[in-house]
Amino acid sequence: MASRDGPQTQGDVLPGRISQARQETSQVSRGQVRPRVVHVIHSSAFGGGPNMLTLLVTNLRDQFDMQVISDGQGDMPARLKKLSIPMHRMALTTKWSFTGHIPQLGRLIRSLKPDLVHLHGQFAGSLGQLALTVAARPPSLYTVQWPSYLDDSGPWSRLRNHSAERLSCGAASAVVAISEYDRRELIARKLCDPGKLSVIPNAYYIDGDWGGPAGAGPRKLIGFVGRLVDQKGCEFLIRAAPRVIAVHRDVRFLIIGDGPERARLEALARETGAAGAVEFAGYRSDPSTLMQTMAVLAVPSVYEPLGMVAIEAMACGVPVVASAVGGLPEVVENGNTGILVPPRDPEALAAALIRLLDSPQRARQMGSKGRERATREFSPKVIGERYADLYRRLAASTSS
Repeated sequence: MASRDGPQTQGDVLPGRISQARQETSQVSRGQVRPRVVHVIHSSAFGGGPNMLTLLVTNLRDQFDMQVISDGQGDMPARLKKLSIPMHRMALTTKWSFTGHIPQLGRLIRSLKPDLVHLHGQFAGSLGQLALTVAARPPSLYTVQWPSYLDDSGPWSRLRNHSAERLSCGAASAVVAISEYDRRELIARKLCDPGKLSVIPNAYYIDGDWGGPAGAGPRKLIGFVGRLVDQKGCEFLIRAAPRVIAVHRDVRFLIIGDGPERARLEALARETGAAGAVEFAGYRSDPSTLMQTMAVLAVPSVYEPLGMVAIEAMACGVPVVASAVGGLPEVVENGNTGILVPPRDPEALAAALIRLLDSPQRARQMGSKGRERATREFSPKVIGERYADLYRRLAASTSS
């Protein structure tokens, strides 16, 4: 591991300068200095990447000296402060602001003398690699939370995104895909050397300790949790709603999340006659609290690299009806922990929801099996240890 003699920087990092506060000397665990892992993510606002980063530093802080560099948005900074995890703020939110801060980011990383830099997401993966050149090229791990090619919209964007993803994967010491589907895609598109690529799914995060029985929603409540954007497919749930209401007149739909599509989706609920049964709850920092009251969670996504919200529902003992796209079939076992349906198909979605509402006992069985599967394969402890093994292997390369 790298030597860390002498003063280092700590605290908030503002655009154009690094704060001059001295960094505490790394704590010693069992007589040895813990490997230092510096996490870089462009935005700490709500999402799978920030949640996963927070879970990692929460569960592994006794084994590793963790530090985080991000824009400081959302509730992640407050959560890290409670854990005494140093948070360095830098304006990395957009690709343009990230690009403008590459030199400062590189100097900051170099001053922290990390044994490993963990890059989360496409901005950190590609632009962060340029900063690591300034930082004397420490070992790096890149987690592909959202592959760049999913944003292809034309010839120029395809070329740009292909180049960015090749840089992200090619320059990293190791690469983690969050689903087997993404691993195969990265290899098929010739973006990543199969030898440096492994699969570690994201872990679930639920608030508090849910001790109720699986599928214990007190009423016929169908939920949706996610950003209100085209990719999440909430439109197809709203189009399915009238068919479900026709069979179960007391059913209600709870839409948790916000985004640019909200006004259009609210109008669609009115147009379909479902508005009286559909509640738009907006963004919630604690969606699992409401998720635990649902009879079923709908995940009608057009595409999902993994489907974090499906894992969280399973951890709460709630059965899932999800689109059979991307990594979702690796999460939801069709007929066992939920039901998979074709994407963009309101009729199939409605039929699956009606099937679970018609059979509460079957829904509870699916919820119970889902919770068992989530605990066994996607818990923070299980996923954290898989990352810990990878961290130790990569950090050891600094002293070899």
